[in-house]
Amino acid sequence: PKLPPLEFDLETTLPYLLKRAGVRIGLTFTGEIARFDLALPEWRILASLLGREWQSVSEIAAHTSAELSRVSRLVAGLERRALLKRKASGVDGRAVELALTAKGRTLALQIVPLAQLYERVALAGMSAEEVDALKSLLRRVYDNMDALNASGRRARRTRAREARP
Repeated sequence: PKLPPLEFDLETTLPYLLKRAGVRIGLTFTGEIARFDLALPEWRILASLLGREWQSVSEIAAHTSAELSRVSRLVAGLERRALLKRKASGVDGRAVELALTAKGRTLALQIVPLAQLYERVALAGMSAEEVDALKSLLRRVYDNMDALNASGRRARRTRAREARP
């Protein structure tokens, strides 16, 4: 039997459009920062610390939407290159907080104008009001996903409890 046509067009879905735009910006920007011997995830760590120093690895991971284990590995590499420094956390002596070294700050500040250029190009043709609205809506989309994340975690915990003997 022939199935009725599915009314679904991938190219009109929000996740597709977000990913497509992000990948295009990310790939071209990655090529740009390669001359600084940085990968995009490393740049995001530097940029995060440029905005707010003395963050924990967990805070950086949350701020950059990266996996904690990956951020830990990247941080170690950035420390070896003397771009980051660490200190014991004032809250938890076992935890560490990270900040940019002078070398890391200088490098990050060299890249900021490129990041700003890429943002201007990506937002070309939009009014200031449209840019503000777009950014506000994207923050709302991000926050809205908390509803599924929370319910998904609850559902997984419930299934795990039900599966126990």
